[in-house]
Amino acid sequence: MIRRSRIDLRSEEGFTLPELLVGIIIGMIVVIASLNVLDSTVSLGTKVSKRVDATQRGRTGLDRITRDLQSMVCVPGDPAQDAFIAGSDNSVDVYADLGDGSASRPPQRRTITYDPTQRKITERVYTPTGSAGLYVFPTAPTATTTLLNDPIDPTPDDDVAPTALSTSAGALAATDLDNVARIRITFKALPSNRSTAKPGDAVMQDDVYRSAVDPNSADTTPQCW
Repeated sequence: MIRRSRIDLRSEEGFTLPELLVGIIIGMIVVIASLNVLDSTVSLGTKVSKRVDATQRGRTGLDRITRDLQSMVCVPGDPAQDAFIAGSDNSVDVYADLGDGSASRPPQRRTITYDPTQRKITERVYTPTGSAGLYVFPTAPTATTTLLNDPIDPTPDDDVAPTALSTSAGALAATDLDNVARIRITFKALPSNRSTAKPGDAVMQDDVYRSAVDPNSADTTPQCW
């Protein structure tokens, strides 16, 4: 025997209007809270991605600069030329040897400059002609490379000894070149799609000590033979 179900229109089963309104309100609260969590997650993910991008760009530029400075060498001659040629708040000029010791890859003059107007860090390489002891360096760079675009010059952190040398007219005096024992590189790197600084941007910093200076000697000036 087949029973047919009937809908009793007089039945009181179901939701009342107040219950329905409460359910809607609770549902809206849950949805809004979920959207806020999603928005925060996306925003945080974007900030992390930009910070990683800025750090990677800054690290690449910083590694190139420190590589050049850590490769400083005295250029052979009579007399030998000191590795440190000139320096200022925004530039450093050195002789560096990144070769393999062969005559075809001699020491080079490398000038690293930060241009605050164009906001870029540039490396200029001068490859000499001649043989060891008789090198002739060109007046124009052999190669020019942009190491980083849109860096920001942050407030330098000079809270540790030795005290930074004062500069005259923006550059170290010739008499101060022999007193330089440490070169500090500091800049703020920005993400590749932004040209204005914001809190949390990556600040890159490293110190390079001159290898021609003997810290155990009473004579703290660099020695070239």
